Amino acid sequence: MKEIRGIEPDHICYLSLINGFAKMDMMDKAEEYFNLMIQEKISPTIEIFTTLINHHLRLLNIEKCEQLFQIMKSYNIKPNIITYNVIIHNSVIKLDMETAIKFFNEIIESGIKPDIVTFSTLLKGYLNVGDTLKALEINRMLHEFKHFEIQPNRAYNVLLMKAYIQNKDFLNAEKVFQSIINSNIKSLTLYLKILLQKSKDKNSIYSLYKNFLQDFDNYKFKFPPDNYFFTIFISSFAQRFQDMNLAIELFEEMKKREINPSIVTYSILIDGFALKGQVDKAVEYFENLKKDSIEPNVYTYTSLIKAWVQVNNKDNAKKVYDEMINKNIQPVSATLRALQNLSPNTKQRNLIKRPSESQREAFYWAGKLWKSKDIETVDGLFQSFKSSILNSSDVDDEPNVKTFRYFITCYLFKHRDLARALEVFREMLKLNIKPDYLLYCDFIKGCCMLGQFEKSIQFIEMMKNQNFVPNDYIYFNLTKGWKKLRNLKRK
Repeated sequence: MKEIRGIEPDHICYLSLINGFAKMDMMDKAEEYFNLMIQEKISPTIEIFTTLINHHLRLLNIEKCEQLFQIMKSYNIKPNIITYNVIIHNSVIKLDMETAIKFFNEIIESGIKPDIVTFSTLLKGYLNVGDTLKALEINRMLHEFKHFEIQPNRAYNVLLMKAYIQNKDFLNAEKVFQSIINSNIKSLTLYLKILLQKSKDKNSIYSLYKNFLQDFDNYKFKFPPDNYFFTIFISSFAQRFQDMNLAIELFEEMKKREINPSIVTYSILIDGFALKGQVDKAVEYFENLKKDSIEPNVYTYTSLIKAWVQVNNKDNAKKVYDEMINKNIQPVSATLRALQNLSPNTKQRNLIKRPSESQREAFYWAGKLWKSKDIETVDGLFQSFKSSILNSSDVDDEPNVKTFRYFITCYLFKHRDLARALEVFREMLKLNIKPDYLLYCDFIKGCCMLGQFEKSIQFIEMMKNQNFVPNDYIYFNLTKGWKKLRNLKRK
């Protein structure tokens, strides 16, 4: 532009170029134009510095962030709250909370208004270094600065709940938990999933659905119901209780409220009809999905394949499978199981890609556990499983964490026996098989369910030692577990 038209670029032009290259992770180019700007004696603005610092931080180039911050100060440019938040975040990443607080004090002394991002970053920082008392001090400071009118958001409240739990202040953790539930639809539906898992019959679930729908209509919540709210109930009726009449009732109610069904909603309905053997209905909703301009995914195709398998229609099942493959959608284990149930003939099975050895092993034991009727049978299966490990000389036959997880969840949730689940866990560790994220989630949920709250805290610490970060669902389970334990102690 400068060479061709003789137009001198200004700081806005340079900001556009620097921001554009930074978004493409081309930081060398962004720096090149930043240096060119300085050579042209065009003073960089706060927006340019913030853009560079922010993108360097995203790429974890901490040293460069600090250099830019010092350069900015040399131009006598006062940082704004966005810049300060980036710099505080920078200190938090390095676990340098002393520097983080120094910058926070600088914000207050400069008369700059901190925001919820500032407090959330500090709160998270103290949680990361394991100082829950300082984390709770940050929360007290937030409420002391009433004149700033800063409202905690969901992310902040989740961090605060974690701080209370780690400080064993479960009463306040429960209060925050309730405020999270009422704050947005995502938190509410997460809570509903917990309630649905505890409900044992469809009538109580239907009452729960009606009560919450009435609360929405009476504006108890500040947000409307969404697709996910309806879908979790539809899933319960269609897949857990196989009551497609109720599932369709909710589906129609959702559409009446002009809430668009998702690929997940349709897949659940198709799977529900497949379980009932209603292949015509499964096909009907598969076609409706396409009419709504939704592309079927592997789970939708798998559900339709299951529907044709239920009526033993090999040709149509294979036709659906071929359509899926032609769209370059790879089958999952459920797809292969459905087709293999349809095709006992060895020649036909060879047309289908077989799962790996470890997958087949996991499926084998899962099938046995699913059919088991008492805990003694499970004990016998586990002994057989251990013997198969000891007698195997093939490296490919080595067990994986999934197989152990099946035994552990069977003991925890089917037979409510934590001692046996822990025994399986110890056997797994002896074989140097590392627990995965899902296994920790199962143990934490199981311990909370069985009133072993302290044990669930131990599993959280083990997770952290393995560099797993507990998610919101885990902390919600902990809060519910503590509440259950408290109620038991009162009786």
